[in-house]
Amino acid sequence: MNPKSLFRRLFPTAHRLLVERALRSLTLPDFESVLIVGAGYDPYRSLFPRAKEYIRLDIQPIPGITDVVGDALALPFETERFNCLFASELLEHVEDPFLFAQEAARVLKPGGTIILTVPFMFHRHGDPHDYWRLTDQGLMTAFKHFTKVEVKPLGNSIHAISDLLTTAFNPYPLFFPLRVFNHLFVVIPRKMVGRLESKAPSGYILIGTK
Repeated sequence: MNPKSLFRRLFPTAHRLLVERALRSLTLPDFESVLIVGAGYDPYRSLFPRAKEYIRLDIQPIPGITDVVGDALALPFETERFNCLFASELLEHVEDPFLFAQEAARVLKPGGTIILTVPFMFHRHGDPHDYWRLTDQGLMTAFKHFTKVEVKPLGNSIHAISDLLTTAFNPYPLFFPLRVFNHLFVVIPRKMVGRLESKAPSGYILIGTK
């Protein structure tokens, strides 16, 4: 593990830990063909161990990882190509989330699955741009053309406060070292208030069926 990765592991945002926990908890079928949109360094391969076709798309190539360079709003694939489309922490970076939802539906086979994670109460971050913070109702509206859509919150106000506090005073975040406590914040609130609805979650996970 390189020093940068080790540093991120020791001082993660609460949102990052919540996303990782949500993805680990998924019970997914054996998708035959999978498209990863916004793959980055692709920490997602273990979610799809039996996929016969596993394509990693991003707007900027990473040597040895990126399979296809392309735009998430104009996916360079034929209609009804994939069984699953996966995009983690991508939707806030596209200019038109409604167009992305249409493109996702286009490239998915009938009965195909889309899996998304998005931030909500989280600081603005560029990759290279940051446009949106959709509520659960906004996500349901964007993906209303899918036959079934389920949106679940990630975390609550405790996690959001931690992330907002530890990114304050950018570019000199004075409270950055407090991120080490996020390892606890991710576990304790789930046991204490796991069944309560949060009006200010850190983010959401969406699973939809075409």
